[in-house]
Amino acid sequence: MDRWISYLYEQHSENELKNWASRLKYFRYFRAYGGHANDVDSLDIALKYETSESLLNIFGKLGIEPTIYLKKPEQPIPGKRYSLGEYNAFPCLIPATEWIKQPSHCVIFGVNVHVWCESDLIKVSASPSSYIVTAEHVESAEKLERHLGELKNNLIDPPRDTKHYICPRYHPNIFS
Repeated sequence: MDRWISYLYEQHSENELKNWASRLKYFRYFRAYGGHANDVDSLDIALKYETSESLLNIFGKLGIEPTIYLKKPEQPIPGKRYSLGEYNAFPCLIPATEWIKQPSHCVIFGVNVHVWCESDLIKVSASPSSYIVTAEHVESAEKLERHLGELKNNLIDPPRDTKHYICPRYHPNIFS
């Protein structure tokens, strides 16, 4: 068997992934790249945005209460050493915004998620703090999807352009 196919189905069978694909409209299963520390499987969506205003609008639709700083908070200085406590005290800011804090681990529509933003996209993971996607995560994603119809024009499918996301583009056999 092809190494990639063997790796792809190592955690979940083809039938299980087909079942998830038939149940989920927006969320995509991501098979970890493999071999990296904290390299995890996940169940994700990505939403595009263009401005800080549109980012905050999407946050509002998701029920995320943003933390916005009036001035740039102190940030770590490259090359300077910090204890773990000191480093963790620095807020993680969303790139290309004027000081909006990353949501990170939060709750959306009663579901624990991990939200991380780049300069033009918001990635929501329905499998936070887990290395393997489970049936419980799929159920959480289904619950979230009931609230995402208003944001379907912002969806990026797949969340990253890679075969590691199980999506119609790279895995049409899973969706047929």
